[in-house]
Amino acid sequence: MSFHDDMSGFFKSYVEAFARGDVDVLCALWEPVGLFPTPGGNFAMDAQSFRGHLVRLVDFCRRQGIARPEGKLLNASELFPNVAQARMAYRMLGEDGDPIASSEDVYILRHMDRWQVTLAIADGEMAAWGPRLSEF
Repeated sequence: MSFHDDMSGFFKSYVEAFARGDVDVLCALWEPVGLFPTPGGNFAMDAQSFRGHLVRLVDFCRRQGIARPEGKLLNASELFPNVAQARMAYRMLGEDGDPIASSEDVYILRHMDRWQVTLAIADGEMAAWGPRLSEF
């Protein structure tokens, strides 16, 4: 399997788990401590805190009317052996198929026994939701 196919498969699983609201699968796709650089400052979450964050995120998305998320791998490259970067484009669609929000996120992943996200830069996602984030 090519590197690009491997990354595409990883993010396909990621988007599918998000669509199902499967927080346990999403958590397994992240390293035990996730790092989050943001425009307002950087922070990290351990596994338990991250799980709670995902529960709130899935609930937030449902309250925004998202019926189907879509994700497309824009690019990915192996930075070092077993370390990769990936840029994803997301569209959050309502029941009628109309887009509710769209964004691009950048991820750093590490491969031990499988690929896992180490770091996510979600500035685009935060900008897309703008004032609605106060509802999060």
